[in-house]
Parts: sequence; C-alpha cells; structure tokens
Amino acid sequence: MLYINNLQAQYQINNIDLWVLKDVSFSIGSGEIAAIIGPSGCGKTTLLKVLAGIHTFYEGEVMINAQPPSAKLHRIGFIPQHHGLLPWKTICEDVMLLKNIKDKEKKVKRHHGIKMLEELGIAHLANRFPHQISGGQRQRVAIARAFLLAPNLLLMDEPFSSLDAMTREEMQEVFLALWKKKKTTALIVTHSIEEAVYLGKKIIILSAAPGRTLEVIDNPLFGRENIRKKLEYYDFIRQLREKIKKGWSL
Repeated sequence: MLYINNLQAQYQINNIDLWVLKDVSFSIGSGEIAAIIGPSGCGKTTLLKVLAGIHTFYEGEVMINAQPPSAKLHRIGFIPQHHGLLPWKTICEDVMLLKNIKDKEKKVKRHHGIKMLEELGIAHLANRFPHQISGGQRQRVAIARAFLLAPNLLLMDEPFSSLDAMTREEMQEVFLALWKKKKTTALIVTHSIEEAVYLGKKIIILSAAPGRTLEVIDNPLFGRENIRKKLEYYDFIRQLREKIKKGWSL
C-alpha cells in the first residue's frame, strides 16, 4: 500500500528553499493503480522521485508498505517517457537488466526474460537492439522490464506521451491487460485526461506549483470493457476537464 500524508518537498537553490510540493495527501491500496494529473511545473516528477527514494528533501509522511521510500527496502519499477533502453544491449538483455541489478545473488535466467516478452507479444524481437524496433515496441520492452522486476510499486512518468495517438491507445491497452494479470501497485503521471480515465482506478488532481492535492476521485468507469466506445466515457472526461480547469485557475 502507498500512503502519503501532508507531503511537502523542496529543493535548495543558493541556500533558499524552493517548495515544489505542498500538502499532498492520498493513498493507493495494494494492487491498485492511480493516475496523477497536474499542470507543468507542479511537482509531479518530484513526487515520483520522492517515492523512488531519490529525492529526500521532504516533510510529511510517505510510506510504501508501512516503510519509508528506499531503493534498498523496496523494489521500485519505473517506466519513463522515452523507454530508457540501453542501445548496446539486446532486447532480452535489457528486459532482464533491472531484475539482475536488484537480485545480484540470483541472476534471472534468459527463459524468464523470453517469457515476459511473450506476454507482450514481442518474443521474436529478443535478439534485436533498440534501434532496430519501433517506438511502440520499445515501450513494450520498457513495460516488460518493469514487470519482470516484480516491483512493490511501479512508477510511470508520461510513459506513452511520445507515441502517436493510435499507438498510444494500443500501448494503454497492452499495459492494462498485463497489469490486470500482475496486480502491481502503480502510479502513472500524465497530462492526458483521457489516459487518466482509462488507466486510473483513482484520479488524483494536483494544483499549480507548488503542487497540492485538489481532489482524489474514484473512477466509476475503470476496468469496464470497450469503455472508449461509450458516451459515458466522454461525458466523464468532459466533467473532469471542467473540474480541472476550475481547480487550476484558483
């Protein structure tokens, strides 16, 4: 479970504290997925860094399974915007990378990497290099790498924003299908209201900088079949857009 209460995070610039997050509070149950929406510069990436145990200049309570964020204590998966694959490693080698780093004493076998690639329909790419595959395929590899780690918490920072519209929707579906199998606790940062509604069981709205929690919404449409074909999906997006605009203009 992820629990955040009154999180306030800052950077020090010329001995002056610059606050980027103020009074952020929300929780995500084990095996749940939440989407965070907020304007540029509101501290979304800083929030992910706090959860990853990278940014330690913060106040308030932040707990992952009842322990403070730490790369040593937790298995933190991360899917970045631009996949983050290493150009000199094959696809299979890259998929196994994070798990091999985390589990130094127990190296993952190649067939485990291949199995994860099979789940994402790209096992035939195992011996290729990142420059030899498409953007959508590279993002599938990033997803495979994160899930093979079997993380306590999966963090995603605009993971599909660099893809074209059709590929982006396809990757959202691919990700959600795998998440339903693994039930990994996950947090996705996105600028897309449509993506937040499609992927988030909870939708967390942050204010302009310094970011604070404006509202936490339980998504009534999460997990429904063929939701993009239904009018209620677009009606909910419209309502959410109006709510966000109002909150960001305060």
